[in-house]
Amino acid sequence: MKTNGNDKALESYKIFPIFAWILVVGFALFVYTIAMDLMDTAERLGAQADWLEENAKTPVKDIVDFDRQATSS
Repeated sequence: MKTNGNDKALESYKIFPIFAWILVVGFALFVYTIAMDLMDTAERLGAQADWLEENAKTPVKDIVDFDRQATSS
């Protein structure tokens, strides 16, 4: 690799800015993916909590399985 002066510094490599931007963009996509997954999980937990709260007042014989109810909707 060609350098532009100080051979010991990582920033001295000419490819460093490209590598740094790829790393920043990759990390941003990683955080975005985690945030979207967390939002989806929070929505599903909220729906399940609502369902559990609704069925807490229902007699046991009338309770429908949450997974079957969610797939039939």
